[in-house]
Amino acid sequence: MIDTELKALDWSEWKPLDADSFSEVPREPGLYRIRHRNDSRDHLEYIGESGDTRRRIQSLARGVYADEMPYRDPHTAAPCLWAVRDHVGPALEVSHATPPKASDEQHRKGLEAALIALHRRETNRSPTANFGRIIGGYKQSSYSYNDPSYKGGPLGPGEEEPNAASGIEPPDWQNWREPLAPDWMGLDWSESYRLAQRLDANPPDTGVYRIWYENGDLPLAYIGESSNIPSRLYNHEQAFGEDALFAYAEWGGLDASHKRKEIETDLIGAYYLEVGEAPLAQFGHTEKIP
Repeated sequence: MIDTELKALDWSEWKPLDADSFSEVPREPGLYRIRHRNDSRDHLEYIGESGDTRRRIQSLARGVYADEMPYRDPHTAAPCLWAVRDHVGPALEVSHATPPKASDEQHRKGLEAALIALHRRETNRSPTANFGRIIGGYKQSSYSYNDPSYKGGPLGPGEEEPNAASGIEPPDWQNWREPLAPDWMGLDWSESYRLAQRLDANPPDTGVYRIWYENGDLPLAYIGESSNIPSRLYNHEQAFGEDALFAYAEWGGLDASHKRKEIETDLIGAYYLEVGEAPLAQFGHTEKIP
């Protein structure tokens, strides 16, 4: 049902990404997507969400068309899209949608995850500027509040930028409608443990994990990724309680943060498509933990 809703989203027509031409975009919570008109780019450049759609798109456009690569704030995708504009050309376009569910932040972020997951499933790659990435040949700006802060731009010969590393392919979506199955999304999930047993579970440092409650209102309470799962589980025990259940899954090649976040988003997106809601405490909503 949610898959059908996503396909039926009332997207606006595509318009040039121009900071001065968005007076018709509502100042309402919504979703937006960026593409490039170049025929060689058969994928989206970015998928995003915001509580103020017009303001967010305008902020992005100002950064993308600045003379210098912008900082990573106020919009983390701006440096990458600036590099796309600089390297491929300025023909970037934007489309937006403001469905009623977007007024709820957790639903809005769940919709964003579902859109990204579907894009990855259909194109076998992430949108260019999601997950804090940059395209090859460019160094990414820092956040403006870093000390020292710096502006990025084209790299010199022989220079490399870690965030330009390729992403990871999506899982095969096997059994995606069963978020508690041992082969959910084609991953090899461990047996279940209580968070009180986390020291006995011997999880790997790097991978993804899921947390849930027996007889909970929703199948899952949280989906996460980490390069230090044992430490994260310790923190989660304090938040979710020692009786909450968890399982973990290893996935080869999750050596970079953006790769782990790609798989995490695949899982959250698939979950949202099936359940119609994000996991109970996802996106910082720990106030919902019983």
